[in-house]
Amino acid sequence: MSRRIADYHVHTRFSCDSDATMEAICRAALAQGMREIAITDHADFEPLDPCHGYFQPELYWEAVGRCRATFEGQLMIRAGVECGESHVYRREVAALLSAHDYDFVLGSLHWVDSRPAFDETFFDGLELGEGLALYFDELARLADQGEYDVLAHPDIIRRAVYRRFGLTELDLSPHETQVRRMLRIVAERGKGLEVNTAYLRKGMGEPGPSVQVLRWFREEGGQVVTLGSDGHRPEHVGAGFDRSLAMVREAGLGGLTVFHRRTPTRVLLAGGG
Repeated sequence: MSRRIADYHVHTRFSCDSDATMEAICRAALAQGMREIAITDHADFEPLDPCHGYFQPELYWEAVGRCRATFEGQLMIRAGVECGESHVYRREVAALLSAHDYDFVLGSLHWVDSRPAFDETFFDGLELGEGLALYFDELARLADQGEYDVLAHPDIIRRAVYRRFGLTELDLSPHETQVRRMLRIVAERGKGLEVNTAYLRKGMGEPGPSVQVLRWFREEGGQVVTLGSDGHRPEHVGAGFDRSLAMVREAGLGGLTVFHRRTPTRVLLAGGG
């Protein structure tokens, strides 16, 4: 793996669903040949979410400081956070982000009208098309009104689709107008999309969003793209990145983006534009 490739979606014990130490995650990144990683633990304000109220930013920042000292000259550690539903919990997210100089903010949509977008119960009482329309309508609101640098797993609804309908591929062509509207908002705001590889690890198909959606994003003016394993264990770091890089190239995007104090810098891929 190229030393210029960074994992921009990783969780540690500061997220409720991981027991990995930050040091172990950093060592895993070095073992993968990375020179940069963003630690993006969950900050969730939705009362229904399992991680609601779990994140302790002061302890997180202490750990970031220790790891930066330990790995100085070896690994660039970006302080990140994954904020759920920032368009709904604007005050809470603003207070969190104002307290420290975060490098990177992922915007996630885990809940839509009390429905979990990651679980099959999202589709209770809904046909596939109805559920997808509901999800992407809310994602457009997050894209427009939320606070984020990059949308994490913008097609996380695939997890619910897989668990309810058993599908590992999802053709969004019937929803192209709606999806493109969301992508246009992201592009016009100068924000980005994540290519998330967790689907591979979970046996749910290819990384996402698909090449189809990445092409639409490029056609709507989007350029900012990051790669994320959504890893919760050291062995997850960088998993599936060869395939996701191939998808970025196939979509004609040609580059990835890294962040420092929420300022993006584009890194061209070999042979990219």
